[in-house]
Amino acid sequence: MIKRTIIFRADGGSIIGMGHFIRTLALAEMLKDDFYCIYATQSPTAYQIKEIESVCQERIDLPSDETHFDVFLNLLKDNEIVVLDNYYFTTEYQRAIKAKGCKLVCVDDMHDKHFVADLIINHAEGITEFQYSAEKYTAFCLGYKFALLRQDYLSNFSQEITKQYSCLVMMGGADPFNLTAKIVSMIQPLQFSLPIAVVVGAEYNNEYLFKLYNNLELFKGIESSKVFQLMQVAQLGIFPASTVAIEACAARLPFICGYFIDNQKEIYKGIKTNHLAFCIGNYLQVDKNDFVTAFKQLIQREIAEGIIQKQKALLDKKSKERFIKTFNHLWKSESEKLQ
Repeated sequence: MIKRTIIFRADGGSIIGMGHFIRTLALAEMLKDDFYCIYATQSPTAYQIKEIESVCQERIDLPSDETHFDVFLNLLKDNEIVVLDNYYFTTEYQRAIKAKGCKLVCVDDMHDKHFVADLIINHAEGITEFQYSAEKYTAFCLGYKFALLRQDYLSNFSQEITKQYSCLVMMGGADPFNLTAKIVSMIQPLQFSLPIAVVVGAEYNNEYLFKLYNNLELFKGIESSKVFQLMQVAQLGIFPASTVAIEACAARLPFICGYFIDNQKEIYKGIKTNHLAFCIGNYLQVDKNDFVTAFKQLIQREIAEGIIQKQKALLDKKSKERFIKTFNHLWKSESEKLQ
């Protein structure tokens, strides 16, 4: 039997961050044993190449200019599933992919355009299909039942691990407002008994700011598995309302959650509504007193345990099985062409 092909199309970098790249790669990892997975991206960094090659059977490097739209279209045949993840893929571009005869999946958290996709994925909790403008045939995979997470986070692991860090701070690969340094400067004087762990992206250029602190360990451009390990050995975390917050829920880590851009607000709302973290609001507006209040809450054992129990109840780690079933069904009408 010929293995069915999925082409994942997403980009990452110092300006747009790695969110689109990481979550589509997580989807590829869940599907790689059942499908032939190809990852197409613009001018990948060494970090991206390493991550893609650890998951996908093939990589396509696209140009960094506007020609990438047409180059990608010209690569398509009529028997692939295409997964798009970025805000600049317009309705017209979706139609162009469908016109090639491909099945189309869109990973989207903004619902700011009309979709002609066969399937839409949004792993923010609390979103409904009625918030989307889409075709009648469009199916949906919504909420934490379809969390886009790497395999480490979907596995069962022991929570009785010795803690090595008081707090894990991770504001994403791009961190356009340098919130990492701002947050560290506010929490470092709180005199934690264990060091603070700080994770920054490979393109982050302000690490010199952390040389002022003794009780801190910096990790730059690390792979997903290392982030997972840090979540296991941290007492709590400080994260934006992005995929890393959903990863923290899967890692059963009490954490402080906030947002700083619009596309984080839906994930933030779901986390706050379901009490999955201590929600602090807009990171651009918080001060030291806000963090002091948050820490006083999270160090209380009953509050931390309550958060973990809510995380367990809402995120059951079965998204891989659900995605395999969904993508097999999506392919069903195309499979006859391969027989």
